[in-house]
Amino acid sequence: MDIRAAELTADHVGRIVKIDPGDQTLFVGRLVSVRHKRVGHAGTPETETRLELDGPGDQRIRVGFNSIGVVELL
Repeated sequence: MDIRAAELTADHVGRIVKIDPGDQTLFVGRLVSVRHKRVGHAGTPETETRLELDGPGDQRIRVGFNSIGVVELL
C-alpha cells in the first residue's frame, strides 16, 4: 500500500517500508522514527518528512521527503 510520507505517524513505526527514489537505490527497512517539519513561507507552507529506517545487518539510513514523497508499506 502506497502512502504519502507526510501522512506517516507514530502508529507506523515498526512497520516495514519500501523506498524507491527512482534514480537511486531501492531500500527496504523497518521504520524507526518519523519526524515532520513545516518549511517554506507562511503563504505556502510545506511539510518536510524525515524517516529513519533499520535495514539488513547494521544498516540504518535517514531520508527526507517533501510533501509529495511516497513510500510503500509492506
